[in-house]
Amino acid sequence: MEEEKETISLESSRSTQISLESIREGDAGLNQHRQSMLNRVPEIGDSATFRHESLELIDLAYLTAKTGYEFAILRGKDIDILFHGDSRHCEFPETLVDMMLNNKVQILGHSHPGEDNPTPSPGDRIALRKLGQKRSVVVSGRTGKMIIFTQNPFEDIDL
Repeated sequence: MEEEKETISLESSRSTQISLESIREGDAGLNQHRQSMLNRVPEIGDSATFRHESLELIDLAYLTAKTGYEFAILRGKDIDILFHGDSRHCEFPETLVDMMLNNKVQILGHSHPGEDNPTPSPGDRIALRKLGQKRSVVVSGRTGKMIIFTQNPFEDIDL
């Protein structure tokens, strides 16, 4: 059996934007990993647990490009949770809110479907404040660009 060699590649942010556009327009599909993620949360309001740190923020951009919906990753010490929102927001069910309020998971990040340059909404900042969370990330489903945002709009950082 041939040993699989590890590869390293670098790519431009433009290639991500082109990939996302191809998926949005239906000219391309999700890779196997991302399709399996979507298969586990096919409907608005669905959530699924994944192995810790097996989900990446850029995955959210691809899921959003495919569906037009927001997605969020909640991360705890031992698990990742993928949540399927709707076209305007991620409204978490009580069970996930309880997990966040009890510091079992935090919102690692979420996606916005319609913005080239993602901008956290006032509601995104209010959510952080209510949860006592210092920061999170918002990623564009159109370009893959990411912003670290805080409760204070003057502290945001482009990634």
